[in-house]
Amino acid sequence: LTIYTMFKEKGIFVVVMQKDPAGLDPDSRWEVASKMKKYDDIYEVTLRLIDGKSGATRETGFKKSVADFIDDNGVVCQDLVENQIMKMHNSLVSSKKDK
Repeated sequence: LTIYTMFKEKGIFVVVMQKDPAGLDPDSRWEVASKMKKYDDIYEVTLRLIDGKSGATRETGFKKSVADFIDDNGVVCQDLVENQIMKMHNSLVSSKKDK
C-alpha cells in the first residue's frame, strides 16, 4: 500500500473536479498532495490545477515545519492550515485569470 501511494498516487490525498460554469468546457481538476520524510519536521504540500480546456498544469506549494500549524497543547490549528491552502489556491486562480 505504501509503495502504491508513493509511486502511483504520488502522495495525492484530494482530487476535486471543478465544473465549467457554462458547461461547455471540460472540467478542471485540482489535486492536493503532501509528503513528509521520516523523522523530519518539514511538511511539504503541493496544490496542482490541471485546466480542463487547455490541459495546462500549474502548481504551487510550501514546505514548513509542522510546528507552524500546532498550538502549545499539541492541537492542529485548522485556521492556519486553511489560510495557507487558500493562499495557494488564490495564487493559482489569479495566474489562470492573467493568461
